Amino acid sequence: MVMKKVYVFLAAVLSVTAVMAQEKSDPLATGLGGVATVVGETQTATDSLVSVPVENESTKEVPLWKQKLYYGYNFDIYFHHNTKQGTKENGWSIAIEPELGWKLKERIYLGMRVAGAYQDSYTTYSYEGLDGKTYSQDLRVVNGSWSVTPYMRYRLKTLFDGKLGIWMEAHLYTGMEFPRVKNGTIQGTDYEGLRHSVTYGAQLSPVITYQFSKKRSFQIFFSIMSVGYSGQAKFYQDPTTGARHTEYTNDVIVFSGKLKNLLANQFTPGLYGLKFGVQKSF
Repeated sequence: MVMKKVYVFLAAVLSVTAVMAQEKSDPLATGLGGVATVVGETQTATDSLVSVPVENESTKEVPLWKQKLYYGYNFDIYFHHNTKQGTKENGWSIAIEPELGWKLKERIYLGMRVAGAYQDSYTTYSYEGLDGKTYSQDLRVVNGSWSVTPYMRYRLKTLFDGKLGIWMEAHLYTGMEFPRVKNGTIQGTDYEGLRHSVTYGAQLSPVITYQFSKKRSFQIFFSIMSVGYSGQAKFYQDPTTGARHTEYTNDVIVFSGKLKNLLANQFTPGLYGLKFGVQKSF
């Protein structure tokens, strides 16, 4: 009877010891089936080994304005030669034209360019004197100007895996010019009494772009192939009486006419410049 009680007591002790040992054991040491309680949640051993994902630049969402907004800078450089009856004009010009635009759709861009330009012209006027002899008069004029050009551009076609783009651009423009005589006399010339002039118009012309990096594209403007309308208002003031008057000139721009002038070696100022630039996304 005593031995039976001893056996029962030992069995109870061994049972309690086994339970205590199980509660104190490391759940990872019991194998993949082990269970651990963390902050009221049940987690298996395999769950505890899973790493927390880390956010990187590639997984961040790009803001809409960075996808749509772009900026650029363009340069317009040209040498011109213009021959009229009794007048020969030669000169050069350079313009710097930053731009800001918005990619409305994949093929449609809206934007605006603001330009500042400097032009230096040398003009020779020929006229017949009262004695029947032909005389000439030289005049040098520098011209500072600015202009604003809102535009809409539509992509017609892409080539070379989308890197080369052929666009058609429609734009409006307006600006002001401020000529200043550097050498010579202005009496009897187009600059006599001229204070400033205003230019305005609308054109449709092709543009070619080439994407040479992920965010940058080179662009070149073919103004010689543009069609449209241009106008100019010249504001004069009589140096003697102070009276003011305005002269208006208008012209329909057709690229066939430009080519005709080009072949005749009569380059119209501003129409045959090499205008190029770079567009860049944010």
